[in-house]
Amino acid sequence: MTAGKITKGLLTGFLIGGAIGGAIALLYAPKSGKLLRNDISRKTNELIGEGKLRGEHLWNNTKEQVGSTLDSANDFLNTSKERIKNKTEKVKDSFKAGVSAYNEKRRSGDENTYNQIT
Repeated sequence: MTAGKITKGLLTGFLIGGAIGGAIALLYAPKSGKLLRNDISRKTNELIGEGKLRGEHLWNNTKEQVGSTLDSANDFLNTSKERIKNKTEKVKDSFKAGVSAYNEKRRSGDENTYNQIT
């Protein structure tokens, strides 16, 4: 057999099988079209409502997580600012102490200290 005949036979089989299956499904369907459409409509509305509730729940959880993350970031930022401020003050104090020590040595007339620094 050639590939074209196999493909044609397979396609024909699928079409005939689908038509027979559809006919059998219609013959053995437990509900009329109107009842089936009502069930589909009801189930669709239930799924839409459930989707809305899940979306709302997801949105609220996301807002809470974002708020918590922002609070944590704000706390970290404030703590970091305070640490930087404290370190800056220590550096300033150390620098002032160094300048005072240098000036004290200079006033005391110790030329060796002055010459070593310059």
